[in-house]
Amino acid sequence: MNKKKLVFLMVFCLLSLPFLVAIANAEMSSQAKVVDILGEAKFLKAGSSNWEMLDKGMILSEGDSLKTVKGSQVKLELLGNAKTAEVTVREESEFSLKTLKHDPASKVDNTLLDVSVGSILVKAEKLVGDSKFEVKTPTSIVGIRGTVFEVQVSKA
Repeated sequence: MNKKKLVFLMVFCLLSLPFLVAIANAEMSSQAKVVDILGEAKFLKAGSSNWEMLDKGMILSEGDSLKTVKGSQVKLELLGNAKTAEVTVREESEFSLKTLKHDPASKVDNTLLDVSVGSILVKAEKLVGDSKFEVKTPTSIVGIRGTVFEVQVSKA
């Protein structure tokens, strides 16, 4: 490699370093993996208006929604810096993954689940540092640090 190419490569690397550090430290979206489905459920991708059939093994992202019909339920595994929670969406529920973020550098997770109708059972791992795990309903918002709980929202 000649001297000019080597100098160019070194300058390029030095100029790229702040950008690469910013990317590495940026908050990233987490995911929710569908680990089990009993019956029938549908999902709505963020920004879409078409509900589609949900299948086992699918990955849902921040902003996605799902709904279950009578006699159905869906089990999700929320993944951030580690497995952060297991969520069971019960029958006749509508549920949204409003916020699913994690910061790999600080190992901070930020989760907000929105239950508009129906119920969910949450088994959340103990949170690390400044991590947040919240569940929102039409009338309340609950923050937890690691526990098992159920949230139920009746039809109006």
